[in-house]
Amino acid sequence: MQTSRQTPAAVRTAAAAPSSFIVFQDIDDPCVWEAASPPWEVLASPIGCGPFRNIKRILVTPNWLIYRESFSCALHVQGWTPAGMLGFTVPFRLGGRSSYWGAALHEHGLPASLPGSLDVVLDAGQEQIVALTRLDWLRSQLDPVAAWTIERCAASRVLPSSARQRSALGTWLRRLVDRIHAEPQILDYPAVVTALEQDLLDGLLRTLCPGSPPASLEGTHRRQRGFDLAIESIRSADLDDLNVADLCIQAGVSQRTLEYAFRERLGVSPMEFIRRLRLHGVRRALLAASRKDETVASIAMTFGFYQLGRFAADYRAVFGELPSVTLSRQWTYRGAGLLG
Repeated sequence: MQTSRQTPAAVRTAAAAPSSFIVFQDIDDPCVWEAASPPWEVLASPIGCGPFRNIKRILVTPNWLIYRESFSCALHVQGWTPAGMLGFTVPFRLGGRSSYWGAALHEHGLPASLPGSLDVVLDAGQEQIVALTRLDWLRSQLDPVAAWTIERCAASRVLPSSARQRSALGTWLRRLVDRIHAEPQILDYPAVVTALEQDLLDGLLRTLCPGSPPASLEGTHRRQRGFDLAIESIRSADLDDLNVADLCIQAGVSQRTLEYAFRERLGVSPMEFIRRLRLHGVRRALLAASRKDETVASIAMTFGFYQLGRFAADYRAVFGELPSVTLSRQWTYRGAGLLG
C-alpha cells in the first residue's frame, strides 16, 4: 500500500509568501519511496528480508522542510543531498547498524549535510526527524560569521550539540510536526508561518550555539546607533511582519550586536521584545473585537502565536488574566490621546 495526502494552506494573495502545507506518506515499496523522496535524489537498498514500510509526516514552509519518519526494515541509502539546502537529522530511535557516511552517529552532534553525496544506513525500527532549510534564507537571517560557522560545521557532517540539547530539539520538533498535522488550518495565517520559520531557526541556534562572546567586543556607540535605528524601524512596521533579520538590516548591525544592544537597554533579546509587542497587540485587538466570530485563537494567530497553550500562559503572566477574559470585556476608553 502507498498513500500520500497533501493539505494546502489557504490561497495567498499575490504579494504573500508561497504556500505552506503538510503531507502524509505511507509507503511499502522502496522504489516508490525513492520516487517520493525529492528534493533528495536517492537509491534505496533494503538490508535483510523484512517487509519495507516508511511513514512520513511532512511540514513544508517557504524556507523549511521538516518531516518525522520511521522505517520497518534496514535500508542502505545512497545518492545526492538537496541542492541549495542545509540539512540535519535528529534521530530518536536508532539501531546498531545505523550509520552516516560510514560512521556511527556522532555522540557530540547531529548528522548534517550540505549539497553533495549521501551515504547512510537506516536500521530497522529507526525513527527520526529530518530538517532542511534553504541556504540563501539561512544566510539572510544570520550575520556572516554565524552563517559561516554553521556551514563549516555542516561541511564536516556534524553540527555540534550536547545530548540534552539534541533531546530537547527532537522532542520539540516531534510535537511541532504532530501539532500542525492535527491542526493544518493554522498555516492559513501568514504571521504564523513567519513565526514558525523564525522559531525553527531559533531552535537550531539554541541547540548549536549555547555561548556568545562578551559584549565588550562591540563598540558602545555602534550598539546605541543600531538600537535606535531598530526601534525606529519597529515603530513603522506591522507587528506580524517583524523579525530580527530585517531589524538587523534596517539597523545596519549584526545580529550579535543587536542582541547586546537590546539586553543592555531593555534586559531582553530583540525576539523577546518583539514577542512582548505582539502580546500587547493581541490585547488591543481582543479589547476592540466586535464581531461574534472573532475568537482568541483567530486573533492570536493573526499576530503569529500558533502555540496557543504557551500563548495563553504568557498572556496571563503579563496581563494577569486569560485572553478569553479580555475578549469578554468591552473597550472602555474611547477618548483622544495625550497629543490629540
